[in-house]
Amino acid sequence: MKSHTKELEKLKGIGAVLSQRLVESSYDTIAKVAAAEEKGLSRIAGMNPKKLHSIVTQARTMTGEAEKSQHTWTKCSCDK
Repeated sequence: MKSHTKELEKLKGIGAVLSQRLVESSYDTIAKVAAAEEKGLSRIAGMNPKKLHSIVTQARTMTGEAEKSQHTWTKCSCDK
């Protein structure tokens, strides 16, 4: 559970307390935060409505970058 909270703390605006609340609400990975609707996340105590959009956007950017780095189609072998 500690690793989940540390992962979520990579998102700007999420500290130790909020990451713990996210994990308790089943948002235990950045991918789950990225897939969440802002309405659901806004129900979590301590979630700042002004930062909510930024947090979701960051999570979606991070998961998009992770997906790109895992796909072989993004790596061009044309130069070989």
